[in-house]
Amino acid sequence: MKNRMILVCSLALLLSACGNSSTTGEAPSTPPTTPPGSSAPVLTPPAATPTPATTARWSDPAVWPSGHVPAEGETVTVPAGQTLLLDVSPPRLAGLTIPTGSALVFKDADLDLRTDWIMVHGTLAAGTESQPLTHQATITLTNATPGEDVMGMGDRVIGVMGGTLDLHGENRTAWTRLARTATKGATELQLQEAPSWRPGDTLAIASTDYDPAQTEVVTVQKVSGALVTLSTPLKYTHWASTETYGAQSTDERAEVGLLSRNVVVRGDTDSVNSGIGGQIMVMQGSTARIEGAELTRMGQRNTLRRYPIHFHMAGSMRSSYVRGNSLHELFNRCLTVHGTNDLLVQRNVTHDVVGHCFFMEDGAETGNTFDSNLAMFVRKPDSKRGETPLLTSDKNPAAFWITNPANTYVGNVAAGVQGFGFWYAMPTHPTGLSAANGADTWPRRTPLTAFRNNTAHSTDGTGLNVDNGNGADGTTTETFSYTPRTTPADAKSAPVEAVFENFTAYKNRVRGVWLRGDAQRVRGGVLSDNAIGATFAANNVEVEGTLFVGETSNAGAPASWEKTGEGGRSLPQPWDAAFPIRGFEFYDGTVTARNVTFAKYLPNAVRPASGLGYNRRNAFPLSPMNSASGLTWLDSSNHVWLETPLADKDGDKAATFRDADGSVTGTAGKYVVATSPLLNAGDCARRDAWNASVCSGPFGRFWLQAVSAEALGDITVTGAGGTLSLHGTPGTTPTYSTTLPVSGQYALNLPGSAHMRLGFQYVTPGQTLRLTLPFSGTPRVYRDWWIDNKNLLRRVTPAELDATTGDAYAQDGNILYLKLVVKDKATSATLDVCTTDLCK
Repeated sequence: MKNRMILVCSLALLLSACGNSSTTGEAPSTPPTTPPGSSAPVLTPPAATPTPATTARWSDPAVWPSGHVPAEGETVTVPAGQTLLLDVSPPRLAGLTIPTGSALVFKDADLDLRTDWIMVHGTLAAGTESQPLTHQATITLTNATPGEDVMGMGDRVIGVMGGTLDLHGENRTAWTRLARTATKGATELQLQEAPSWRPGDTLAIASTDYDPAQTEVVTVQKVSGALVTLSTPLKYTHWASTETYGAQSTDERAEVGLLSRNVVVRGDTDSVNSGIGGQIMVMQGSTARIEGAELTRMGQRNTLRRYPIHFHMAGSMRSSYVRGNSLHELFNRCLTVHGTNDLLVQRNVTHDVVGHCFFMEDGAETGNTFDSNLAMFVRKPDSKRGETPLLTSDKNPAAFWITNPANTYVGNVAAGVQGFGFWYAMPTHPTGLSAANGADTWPRRTPLTAFRNNTAHSTDGTGLNVDNGNGADGTTTETFSYTPRTTPADAKSAPVEAVFENFTAYKNRVRGVWLRGDAQRVRGGVLSDNAIGATFAANNVEVEGTLFVGETSNAGAPASWEKTGEGGRSLPQPWDAAFPIRGFEFYDGTVTARNVTFAKYLPNAVRPASGLGYNRRNAFPLSPMNSASGLTWLDSSNHVWLETPLADKDGDKAATFRDADGSVTGTAGKYVVATSPLLNAGDCARRDAWNASVCSGPFGRFWLQAVSAEALGDITVTGAGGTLSLHGTPGTTPTYSTTLPVSGQYALNLPGSAHMRLGFQYVTPGQTLRLTLPFSGTPRVYRDWWIDNKNLLRRVTPAELDATTGDAYAQDGNILYLKLVVKDKATSATLDVCTTDLCK
């Protein structure tokens, strides 16, 4: 305990930090520059413990028990109870241990500490929070003895085992945005603010086109206020403009981040070829405060648990933070939060990383805050470089991989990703090392803490993906639904709305947003220049108050091999120039677009475009109650485009949505329906520009299953408008489904089934559906899921069936007549049809 008290006294020599650090838990008086558009920190950690006082110098032979200063190749231990000032650059060491009660403190001078590893049980400090270093301090992790496993942490490691790691470089502008477009060949950057950057600094500039690889690294030649002159011309154009549409604006200004820092932790030069870089691993009982530092050539290729910064099963890290750093040229992730809670990760800049960047590992991690971080050029593993994915999901990596929604994400940017921007990939229960104690944790039903003011652009996938959660094995993903509940352990407890607020997504090749589940909202925000703005594979999910823009003035700069749009514009999917861009896609259901604005969805000779559409090439059932209301159209954008259904895609044939207030069709309550003989009958009016019709409705969803699992093949449904063939959902026992007008009469043509179930849903009490189908033998027909004699339907004649209320059926030879009637207070009707008592 006495030694621990010594470690909290002030630095008496050189750094003079005694008494200057706050102990009240307040932020430092001069915090690092906050990037534009971000918010104030959500979580402020307690102030740093002052760096221990130095009582001796490394260069003094008398300090060392051997009587000589450590020589090259030695494995060194700081003397017990000693606080040692590193005042020289030692020769390369084989390893360095700082025992409990001891400390190694960098002098504020240009120093390079080279060693295979450092084990921190005491304190390793370079600067303090209140007095960061002003000179160049570099820790180079070498590999003179390959394959070491230091205390189970592997090779080239700074292992913090119950000790304290304090790295504090200069307080400088982490990142900002362009104020003026910088064209290819330009040598100047006009920024939003005057940065604290210098000649010789290295910067990374984000892509503002669809191609993530248009991110580039440049060197500063001169800085004059907010004008930065570069030493070489730009290879790509980087956009910097906002455009106003109604009350909202797009913002596609390129981010520019600082990579150079004066406190550096790095792998040595041979790590570039081997992919075995350095790593920092922080264990339980430790403290790590890392700010103003540069980490490069870090992480270890294709190796689990060997990441640039890794908080490993560390528990609560409320006294720790990682903020204002740059991490670049990384071989395996950026920062991993594993079994760790309450960590602040703020204002960090990353560039050129393999696999998921900011990585939440098991799903047990909660209370962490990611604020104003900028992740650029996140790469998928490249086999030509010897890179393989650690997880299946690394094939499409995310800038932010999130396995528990009980964490805060505010003001972050994913810019240039060969996968996804933000990926909520929650498991059912925590996986990996957290699985043993995770049975009471339900990430897929845990309420969302906060997701607001985040941005994703220039991805090969989707900006925000809430789907494809971590499987139980922790290495693969599976389709899942995010269903936040008041009591996560109780699936039947009340839903809790998860709001993804003020999200910006642009230049994403697939989508701005994809959500699966229920009780979710995309509120506010701007989705522009995406192949598709948003799609919800969900129920009770809504987009509101959001601006959708089809094509802004940011025309991009396509590569020579790419197909281009009108005027040479880059396309989200250049291999398919005719891809129909659209703003909001209906899917599943019931989902809603409410009080949203559309602009620049203008069809041209190259491709269709529309503000509204349906998920393409869909074989799955849909809700005819999907709806739109309060839509604002700022120009002549095409309101709707529904593609001609494919023969094997029953969902395409059933595409229907309701215009609740007339803001789509001009008449409240009308339905927009796909091209289908069963939907386009009656009073429907064709709109060629939409490739769809407008009808009065109402409509319901008809479905059929062979419960006894016979292979039915394609079946047909014939009504007044003609005949529709249904292929069924993929799988060995498919569900057949389509949208039908309420109160219609239809003939089914299908082979016999020992037990089939038919239903009519998304309807109101009293509504009906009449069906005929071939049937041999004497049927047993049961109503509304309860297969017992109380729900057994009576037999009547076909002529008498009209007057019944859903409690009867009719048969005439080999033709069965059914009438589905929705009961009072119900929204569906179901019949089970079989040939044996109780369908046994």
